[in-house]
Amino acid sequence: MNNKKFLWVYLFTLILGFASCEEDVDTPDENSECPKLSFKQDGENLIADFEGIENLEVYEWFIDNQLVETESTLNDNQRDNMLSLKGYNPGTYNVCIKAETPDCAQGTEFCKEIVVEDTTTDESCPTLKYERDGDYLIANFEGVETIGFYAWQVTGEQLDNETIIENEGVDFQGDNKFSLKDLRSGTYTICLISESPTCTQAEPFCKDIEVNNDNNNGSCPELKFIVEGTVLFANFPGIDQLGVYEWFVDGQSVETEDLQGQDRDDSFDISSYNPGTYTVCIKAETADCPNGVEFCVDVVVPEPQQIDCTKFDLIKFRDKVVGVNKPTITDIDPNSVVWTLDGNVITPITPRVARLQDHVTQDGTYEICYKSVSQTCGVLEKCVQVNYKQ
Repeated sequence: MNNKKFLWVYLFTLILGFASCEEDVDTPDENSECPKLSFKQDGENLIADFEGIENLEVYEWFIDNQLVETESTLNDNQRDNMLSLKGYNPGTYNVCIKAETPDCAQGTEFCKEIVVEDTTTDESCPTLKYERDGDYLIANFEGVETIGFYAWQVTGEQLDNETIIENEGVDFQGDNKFSLKDLRSGTYTICLISESPTCTQAEPFCKDIEVNNDNNNGSCPELKFIVEGTVLFANFPGIDQLGVYEWFVDGQSVETEDLQGQDRDDSFDISSYNPGTYTVCIKAETADCPNGVEFCVDVVVPEPQQIDCTKFDLIKFRDKVVGVNKPTITDIDPNSVVWTLDGNVITPITPRVARLQDHVTQDGTYEICYKSVSQTCGVLEKCVQVNYKQ
């Protein structure tokens, strides 16, 4: 009897053992070998960066469940493991990468919610401002050290309806200052203005400035020149009546501009100088200014750069100003520059910039053309249509 009881217990134990073994058998998981997909965001780009990406033949990008891009090793020239969000409207998007492989038959995916920020505001426009410091006005707005172009605009009855424009910014190697020393006593409206292809709505900053100059040196001319690359152009009220003035570089007289001379061009080319910084001045003495007057600017001669003739272009600023793009073509003969408006030759603000309001009085569509000669590129010529409105 005891033997039978032992036998039943033994058989029952064997049955439990077999059942336990069956439960421990691993069932194959069809997705056990799926790649662990992931990506990260870098500004406007999403970059896939998961382990084993170089061995995955194909995966796909989806935005809001819509297939937008396929990454395949079969097309190595285009596969960059990156999705650009440039051009997408501001908002929140569900972005996924998905893949299937023989070892991952049901597929796998990795998703994130990505926010595309609103960048339509014109953050490139500076908020212009300046402050007075004695005989100088100092531009001190945010970004003043990196802005390509802005200018001082001076008007007043003492200028006999003339407007003084003094260019500033890194393109003109300016010093962010405007001197009041050479202005006659009186009240002037002095503005900071800025226009560029990326900023068409910069608000001018203007103040009425009172100037009290007790000039013991008689009536001196208000000397000025502007810097266009390595060519300097004298540009001041009464230049056509000033008989003689001189150019100086680091204290040495290098050129005399004489109304009686046939070669007077009111410009000085510093391109033949070695790269470096030079103090360039124009100086003059007259019967009414016996002690003389001068105007000086530190001018940088840059390291030579390879000229790319394809970079030549004309740019419209708010359909009121037309300019040659940033001067990468540095060997243009300034005497060859000709601007025309509807076929008529006009005088620009500078050889690079022409302003329509100086030449037209009615709204309308005008054709403005630029032509010059470069030693490297030959004849440079282009016209643009401008829909001018006052």
